[in-house]
Amino acid sequence: MRASLVATAILSVSLPLAAQQPAAAGATPATHTVQRGETLWSLAKQYLGDAYLWPEIYRLNTGVIEDPHWIYPGEVLRIPGAAAAAPASDVAAGPQKPYDPGAPSVFRPRKTSGTRGERQAANFLKSRQAVRPGEYLAAPFVGPVGGPYGAGKVIRTATSQIVTPSLERRDLQSEEPVFLRLPLGAKRENGERFLTYTLGPVLPDRGQVVIVTGVVELREDPGAGDARAVIIQRFRPVEDGQGLTAIDSLIPRLDVHPSSVAFGAEGSLLWVQDNPVIPGIGSYLVLSYTSRDGVVPGDQVTLFAPLGKSEAGAPVAPEEGAVVQILRVTSFGSSAVLLARTQADVQVGAAGRLTAKMP
Repeated sequence: MRASLVATAILSVSLPLAAQQPAAAGATPATHTVQRGETLWSLAKQYLGDAYLWPEIYRLNTGVIEDPHWIYPGEVLRIPGAAAAAPASDVAAGPQKPYDPGAPSVFRPRKTSGTRGERQAANFLKSRQAVRPGEYLAAPFVGPVGGPYGAGKVIRTATSQIVTPSLERRDLQSEEPVFLRLPLGAKRENGERFLTYTLGPVLPDRGQVVIVTGVVELREDPGAGDARAVIIQRFRPVEDGQGLTAIDSLIPRLDVHPSSVAFGAEGSLLWVQDNPVIPGIGSYLVLSYTSRDGVVPGDQVTLFAPLGKSEAGAPVAPEEGAVVQILRVTSFGSSAVLLARTQADVQVGAAGRLTAKMP
């Protein structure tokens, strides 16, 4: 009886004391379920403290993520460095380390070795190709005003021959047949492929933006009259009257990646496709760099966001706003894809500098 009373007393004392123990500090979760609007960039900033470490998350989740530019709500991603919270110990804590004012904290995220430019350029995603062929193929380019020289034309589609023109036009689907007037000097042979395009805005003193809409392939072509083809890829609506030009294939360069450079060539942002309020990762842009500037597909350019003026009225030096990768290069300009963005205010006219160069 006495023993049970003692045990009850000990239990009654220990329970309140246990309730007063602070909860273990939360550790990085082992996984994260993607929410609408999130990107690898935002997740790296949230969990790793540095948005430029997003390739670390991508490398752990290549079985889930097909394209690092796009992650989708509901996907469960593994987080690097995740560890379960350690259980509270009954042993008294040893002497604590002295406070290091330079240590990482929620106010000073951890840093990685090397400059930001080196991290951007170093072995991009460990891919064997610095430029993705699919991104290159769908990218716009800058040509002469009026479009590419000697261009062909999408004359009509199979449906346009039997459907009344007054009916509402619909988007053509993949594998639908189309009839073409081939570009000047084009090889007419089944299996040959061409780009369909529509014209974008004229860039003063430069040329005109050419917006790629799809890829067509000659099939069951009779060899005379209008050429017969089918749509094998669609990037935007393919319609009657659109232009046709030779396909500009990307020359693969395996295991070749850009390296950071200092004092690279200066340029500017001329155009953003679809004119979004805030360009997102994967958006296509046009830059002022031309083939005469020595740029090639895979080079990286840093764009700067203006910060206005100080309270005293003096102009504030612009900050790094985005990093883009150059894709198609012509004598009129170059197109690029947005890889990363740190500022929302990246607008047409923004200054740029070449910060990573392909060998």
